[in-house]
Amino acid sequence: MTPRLVYDGDCGFCRYTVDYARALTRDGVEYLPYQAVAGEYPSLGTVDFSHSIWLFEAGPDGPAASGADAAFRTLALGGRRGWRWVYRHVPGFAWVAERGYDWVARHREGCLRIARPLFGRELAPARLERTADIVYRGIAACALMAFVSLWLQGEALIGDNGVLPAGEFLEAVKATYGVGGYWSVPTVLWLGVPFHWVFAFGTLCAVVALAGKLRTCAAVGAYASYLSIVGVGQVFTSFQWDTLLLECLFAAAVLARSPVAGVWVVRLLAFRFLFLSGAVKLLSGDPVWADLTALEYHFETQPLPTALAWFAHQLPASVLAFAVGATFAVELVLPFLIFGPRKLRAIAAAAFIGFEVLILVTGNYNFFNLLTIVVCIALLDDRLLRLRPLPPQRLHRLGARWLATVLIVLGLCQTAAAFARFPNPAGWVRPLRIVNGYGLFAVMTTERRELVIEGSMDGRQWLEYEFPYKPGDLDRVPGWAAPHQPRLDWQMWFAALSRPEYDPWIYDLVFRLLQAEPAVLKWIDDPFDGERPRTVRIISYRYNFSPPDGVPPRAGEDRGRWWTRSDPRLWLEPLPRRVPRVTHDPLEVALK
Repeated sequence: MTPRLVYDGDCGFCRYTVDYARALTRDGVEYLPYQAVAGEYPSLGTVDFSHSIWLFEAGPDGPAASGADAAFRTLALGGRRGWRWVYRHVPGFAWVAERGYDWVARHREGCLRIARPLFGRELAPARLERTADIVYRGIAACALMAFVSLWLQGEALIGDNGVLPAGEFLEAVKATYGVGGYWSVPTVLWLGVPFHWVFAFGTLCAVVALAGKLRTCAAVGAYASYLSIVGVGQVFTSFQWDTLLLECLFAAAVLARSPVAGVWVVRLLAFRFLFLSGAVKLLSGDPVWADLTALEYHFETQPLPTALAWFAHQLPASVLAFAVGATFAVELVLPFLIFGPRKLRAIAAAAFIGFEVLILVTGNYNFFNLLTIVVCIALLDDRLLRLRPLPPQRLHRLGARWLATVLIVLGLCQTAAAFARFPNPAGWVRPLRIVNGYGLFAVMTTERRELVIEGSMDGRQWLEYEFPYKPGDLDRVPGWAAPHQPRLDWQMWFAALSRPEYDPWIYDLVFRLLQAEPAVLKWIDDPFDGERPRTVRIISYRYNFSPPDGVPPRAGEDRGRWWTRSDPRLWLEPLPRRVPRVTHDPLEVALK
């Protein structure tokens, strides 16, 4: 016999919620107003029916359920079994649910007035197939950008003649950790696979995923390839967007199997990423965040500003202070709307996307902002996106749902770890980078120190090496790099915040410049046209945006400099190229 749900047909809120249940269960449940069938149930009176819904699963004479119990049983008949399981097995939940149902039953008209603006004039189950497809392909597109950008720079960064050769790094890891190194640095390069092959395979997987083919295999292949590169990239792949991309690619494998489970994994990722980015600003105790002056420094001191950052830097202090307050609202308050009704999630998504666009146009953060926007799209659904639902597909969802549960639990533990110390199970899978901690600009840099590398043939005349994107030439317009990430330029910004002994990779870079290594010079303008300099040094300058003087700067004009620099300091003493010199003794060789 078909289960029957009896409700108050004169109640607008009852009809509103019954439409939702009917869309879930379709023909699996019969829905009738008690005004039409009350006579079939002599044991129940009008008061009983008007106060609560009733679910009859075995005919009029069989057992009946009412209230929250009937609601959760009905949802379970429509495939939503989670709430029913919680109702039956979580201590105290049933009591709370029934008290909540009673309260709503007494205030149905008020609840209806609140529900319609939050959920829409019609309450319908959220369809997520199209949304999941957009998020999946968006992650694939960002992965493609990341693979291509990093592949182009691979020879200069981790090649045999690059700044930090991957082969030498793996040898050092094996010598230090032995067999444990395979887990500490999970990469197929342990098998002797050339890193160009890894890039090629990862790029191919990203293209296949973008085309929507072999979805699970493509996502896993792209994840494994990028993990293999990130593991050996050392300082050049230690950025939060690299770990975010890895986490998104792993989540994409869940999306491919179960759109609902995958979307919720991505939604929880959006919450963790945004909320932790705001929390670290408060937890750091940095005074410029506390007094709302952080943005008076940010646009000038961020790693690779765009030309629009110059204009943003000139905004009044009151506007910038308001923007800091808005940043806290976006990162600390709005993330909680992710767990709210669909209309509130839409408001949060719009705010997050607008926030990321503002960051994107004022700073070069490669694919980072685009990937964050893709993650925020998961807060929407097919109806909000005004997309026609995909036809039902037969998917093997059980394994994906269990994996999604594990990822969500680990993600919540990772979030809690930012506020308290406890044995964090997310640490068990840290090398896989499937659940990560986040937090951007916890401490704001208030002074921009820029490193300028100089070379000399005679030790007297010094010529500057020019990086394509980081500030150098005072007249050059701040460039646009995104979605490409010039990783040498980025790493020079980090090095300027410390000393050479804390960034030993800088010596490897200088060595490659002294050798005029073509793979490295491909990404740096060489003032010596391929000849090897005799000496290289590094000077640290203080860089500031040029004052406005009433007009924006223009390249090539005396009044049009974008930067000013001052306070030169020797950051790395001159390092000579070591060349053999034959002395009067033919058996003696000294190094000059």
